[in-house]
Amino acid sequence: MANLLDWNTLEHKVKAYIDVENGVDTEQKAFPILMVASLLGVSDEEAEDSITDGSKDRGVDAVFIDDRDGRNAIHVFQFKYVNSFENTKKNFPSGEIDKLVSFFDDVLDLNKSLEQSCNPILWNKVKEIWAALDKKNPSIEVHFCGNTNMMEPGEMARANVGLCKFKYFNVNHHSLDTIVELFIDKKTTRINDQIQIVDKDYFDRTDGSIRGLICTVEASEIVRIIADPHEPSSVRKEIFNDNVRVYLTRTNKINRKIIETAISDDNPLFWYLNNGITITCDSFSYPKGKRAPIVELQNIQIVNGGQTSNALFEASKIAPEKIDDVLVLLRIIETKSQPVSLAIAESTNSQTPIKSRDLRSNDDIQKKLEEAFEGMELFYERKLNQYSDKSRVLRVDALSSGQAHLAYSLELPEVAKKDRGRIFSDLYDQVFTDDLLADELYCALKVLNFIETKKKALQTCIRNQSQFDKRNLYLIDGAYHVLFAVGQVCDCRQIDRLDFDRVIEVIPDALRYVGDIVEIEQNKDESFSFNRFFKDAKTKTKVASYIQNLENTVKHI
Repeated sequence: MANLLDWNTLEHKVKAYIDVENGVDTEQKAFPILMVASLLGVSDEEAEDSITDGSKDRGVDAVFIDDRDGRNAIHVFQFKYVNSFENTKKNFPSGEIDKLVSFFDDVLDLNKSLEQSCNPILWNKVKEIWAALDKKNPSIEVHFCGNTNMMEPGEMARANVGLCKFKYFNVNHHSLDTIVELFIDKKTTRINDQIQIVDKDYFDRTDGSIRGLICTVEASEIVRIIADPHEPSSVRKEIFNDNVRVYLTRTNKINRKIIETAISDDNPLFWYLNNGITITCDSFSYPKGKRAPIVELQNIQIVNGGQTSNALFEASKIAPEKIDDVLVLLRIIETKSQPVSLAIAESTNSQTPIKSRDLRSNDDIQKKLEEAFEGMELFYERKLNQYSDKSRVLRVDALSSGQAHLAYSLELPEVAKKDRGRIFSDLYDQVFTDDLLADELYCALKVLNFIETKKKALQTCIRNQSQFDKRNLYLIDGAYHVLFAVGQVCDCRQIDRLDFDRVIEVIPDALRYVGDIVEIEQNKDESFSFNRFFKDAKTKTKVASYIQNLENTVKHI
């Protein structure tokens, strides 16, 4: 049963998402953004763009199509947020179930009349759903999510039966209890086990009430200890309750490398290439002085190395004979203090894995850019939130400015939109060259921000159910292509792309041009989707060609 502390914990998180300036002026509007971002692990901007709530929403409050790392999952949400702790004791309302079932009946029947019964944002999401259903292995995840109790059992069963009659469907119920567990896991399952050390590869120490043991173990021991004793082909998730990271599956780039290393002919190098695993426990004991002693462990939690552990488990399924040659560095920490245990979990997980951005943050180019921006009385954040104590208007984020530069100067708007993680990985040397000027980054970012203000104004109108021009809906997915279009117009008119005052004068024309192209494509394709259109590499060619033809025509008149 949720308590007042649970309510207060979630309330503070929700209030942090309120952004009055951009129309997110109530907890009811902030809660969906927080939950989509948290449940799916996406950016706040992506979560905000998924919201479909409003008139003619067919019982659908948000839709997110997850195609990351080869996924093909369609997430559909209903939300309920109450403003008092007393109301959290009510059950999630079930009045919208029939609406949702009716919506999916129409979606799966490819009913074109949906355009009339859906608001414009939801209609575009419907077309994205249809496109996803045409791809391999689709799944539809329905989420009933509220800071209340779950639906009444009978209504929950009705929702499950009504929705699971469709193929590929899963129904997920999120209550105040389970939502808070998402942030602060309160499960208390005790896991006691033993693990064998390799030879005499171990060292221990004691500091007051804390003991530590550093040792080498065979990977097969890790695989055995994390296997579910009732279902050995699955991992027992409760052993990772104190690990702040969820396993990202073998399709994740880092985990793919771990698996590849473990099953390669060079797998004896695994011990040297991997950071190892950290376990906390209430107590451990072993016979000292013996070779290959067995360590008895009480109340185990793997607080760091969850990705490594799960990846080794996957590797053991692929090539079990290879795992015998893999050795892993293991750190065991004994403490009965919950605050100390949580501190260990937090500190070890905040240190690794190191993101590409962090690895590049001390690059000479990044340091030089920081110095250059300092001369402009601005704060360039090589690291995330490096200058969080400074005014937001004076901060220049390395990733955001890199995205803008990628779309504006390097003319890769589709990459800026869908693959921003590449900016600090394989595209780093292309984005951050020795010839790059701070002025280039800053001008691109300022132009993007100017365009984004129009996008935010549109989203505010939609949230407030105010009048808005439906022709501008493309802006939600197409901001980076408008930025690209601005550059194209500047080139045609021989305007210096770094002359911000002149550049912003062409933004209305760039918006109109991109809007024209979208309208043309919509008329040609009944299943047109903004999201799909702006992720297509061919779109920028269409934009550039259209602008050049029109601008050249104007010149010759």
